[in-house]
Amino acid sequence: MNKETQKNFDKVFQAALALFGNEDATHRWLQHPVRGLGNKRPIDMLSTEEDTEVVLDLIGRLEHGVF
Repeated sequence: MNKETQKNFDKVFQAALALFGNEDATHRWLQHPVRGLGNKRPIDMLSTEEDTEVVLDLIGRLEHGVF
């Protein structure tokens, strides 16, 4: 994992951890296709800042109950 991808992973992991409340649920969510991401795995969307923002936006919507 390159430095940019690691930085993006760290941001997404912390946001998802705040949403799901534990590391196991967070890891599962990151590893499985998500409908709100076009059935892509969040972990696969962290190589660009743009895709990372899409994942973070989805986490924000989930936190606020907006699907």
